[in-house]
Amino acid sequence: MEHNQIGKKIIYLALLATISTPAYAYLDPGTGSIIFQAIIASVVMGFATIRLWWDKFLSLFSSRKSDKESNQKNTESEEVVVTDKENKS
Repeated sequence: MEHNQIGKKIIYLALLATISTPAYAYLDPGTGSIIFQAIIASVVMGFATIRLWWDKFLSLFSSRKSDKESNQKNTESEEVVVTDKENKS
């Protein structure tokens, strides 16, 4: 029985929410531009956030690759130093 009463209350609240009364409010032209700016800012912020997450995601895989490359560059530079010392003596 309580379930039926709760359902009726929800229906009454939904009907009450759909009833509209005149607001007698004035929205100046600047309000539209502020809403437009907020939409643009939200879109740009979304793209920036996605880009930041994408860079972090890619750095998980590229860090291993860059470590191998740096180790390879270090061994190449050591070889150059050794060959230069042999040529000077």
